[in-house]
Amino acid sequence: MTKKISYRGKCILCGDPGVGKTSLLAQYVDGKFSDEYHQTIGANFLIKEIDLSNIIGELNIKNLKLKEDIKGKGFKLYFWDLGGQHDKLFSNEYYFVQAVGGFIIYDILNKESFNNIDFWISKVRELSGEIPFIIVGNKIDKNQERQVEIEEAKQKAKQYGVEYIETSAKSNKNVNKAFENLSIKILNTLK
Repeated sequence: MTKKISYRGKCILCGDPGVGKTSLLAQYVDGKFSDEYHQTIGANFLIKEIDLSNIIGELNIKNLKLKEDIKGKGFKLYFWDLGGQHDKLFSNEYYFVQAVGGFIIYDILNKESFNNIDFWISKVRELSGEIPFIIVGNKIDKNQERQVEIEEAKQKAKQYGVEYIETSAKSNKNVNKAFENLSIKILNTLK
């Protein structure tokens, strides 16, 4: 019997330190959340097989043979949770290479992390090329402490022509949706 090799790709999570990249990834991959903050040095690396049953109908792949092949073989994403220290990024630039998609994540409670979205997008484009990405506003479980208004974030996403979604790693709000939406965008780039 021949083993089916799934489709796979590398996805990067970018953003300033403390925005919740590690927490979002832990919630999505392992269903876990920790209130303890541990700064990522370099990168964390996790793999998740994407459940295509929820998203297969939303794929706009014109090649029906390819669509059926993906459905049969599955889709794995290798997630690289990148440390957010701007001054150490030069030593981590190779983590961006060959990425097929990404998240630009900011903390809705931290205006500076939102202001740095442009920096992260420029890094992704410089080092990964024109890959699909989503802007994510995290920590909506603390919405009453919000420093970045939804409309301002939507305008930023519109400026770049990308999707914007708000999440909470703590309450698991929109976490699966964010990862599924990015998976759809990545798969729709396949020919």
